[in-house]
Amino acid sequence: MKEEKGVSWKVLVFVFGIAFLALLVLVFRNDLASSVGKIENASKIFSAVFTKDFLWLTAKIFALLLGAGIWAYIAAGYGIFFSFVKSGEIILVEIGKSFYKLIPNIPEYGVLDNKIALIDDGAKKPKSFLGIFWIGFYPIQKIHRYYFSWNKVIQENETAAEERKGGTVKETPFGTISQRSETVSSVRHKNSYPIILRELELAGQLKIDIYFNVIFEVIDPVSAIFILNGKWLSLATGAFSGIISDFLKEVEIRRSPKTKASLYLEEMEKEKLFNDIVVDKNDIILKASGAKVFQVIYENYTQSPGTPASITAMDGLKIAELNTQTKVETSRGNAEALLLEKKAEADGLLMIKQAQASGLMATLDAASKHPQGGDVLIAQQYAEAIQEHDGTLLFGGSNVAPMIPVDQRTGKKGVKNGDTTDAV
Repeated sequence: MKEEKGVSWKVLVFVFGIAFLALLVLVFRNDLASSVGKIENASKIFSAVFTKDFLWLTAKIFALLLGAGIWAYIAAGYGIFFSFVKSGEIILVEIGKSFYKLIPNIPEYGVLDNKIALIDDGAKKPKSFLGIFWIGFYPIQKIHRYYFSWNKVIQENETAAEERKGGTVKETPFGTISQRSETVSSVRHKNSYPIILRELELAGQLKIDIYFNVIFEVIDPVSAIFILNGKWLSLATGAFSGIISDFLKEVEIRRSPKTKASLYLEEMEKEKLFNDIVVDKNDIILKASGAKVFQVIYENYTQSPGTPASITAMDGLKIAELNTQTKVETSRGNAEALLLEKKAEADGLLMIKQAQASGLMATLDAASKHPQGGDVLIAQQYAEAIQEHDGTLLFGGSNVAPMIPVDQRTGKKGVKNGDTTDAV
């Protein structure tokens, strides 16, 4: 880059000062001579130094410099020979169609290796005089102009003014956006641009539109403007979109029974997280566009409207997820009900057994107190078994004989009341 070698403003002020004093002396020459004439030989000395010809020459120089200053201000307004550069902006000077030099007007920043860098890092700031910067000899050296497109957020009452400027105004779920395109002659070092990324897919296949305000910082204007023909913003936005898209593929909206992700959009600290992720990958954006992200400001998100087919598919996914959740809850309810039923059965059986055990213990206790209690108890158990059994009862090989009634009159074992069983 060519280092600016302009005349120091201090030198110019000194020359203007001397010329102005000379003009004053010329106008008030006679009055000054009479005033200092009271001093011995002062009038002769004064007349010898400030001759009429000298004073006229000085006045002409002053008039010439004053005229040149006025002309420079007028020319700077057209970018010829000189130019005004607004604070925070950068202009590029070209020779023919090739890059010549950068002229930034950014506090604490200058030019280092054709890039914008801090003065503390060794960058040089171009010289100027009262806000005027030297461009070069027109038309050989002139300001580079390029076609630039950008978006801006506007208020409703600004719609008509934007449309008069050639802007295309659109309503979005996030507000009113004006899209502008025009030929410009500078680039802002840092500027905020609204960016709406549409139909980004999350881990759960849900698609969202998400809105950011992103402050971009132009580091390499030569690449951004000359090499990329001024399309740096669209390329930077594309790289930014890719970084955000890759991140959101691992994110879900909220927790659900089918949760697989470890991050949830509704729970995370979005502004800090998005900013850290993008700034950490600034090299990708810088290589793609000549600019980097200075700050990411998260604004809002909404579900993507999508096409009719995508809406139907999304509704299907929602219904399937609801059905799955319903089945899970139903299955869980059935399992809990079955568990309660079986537990009740077990508790009932336990109570029955406990009651039976208590009854048996009482029976045994009573039988133990009677001389023939054991025989009576055995006979009772056989009787109950015969009563409860529907089929043929086989006693098997038991060595315990059933008790047969004895006729008290004859002393024989047998059956009374006309039974046909023979006596043994």
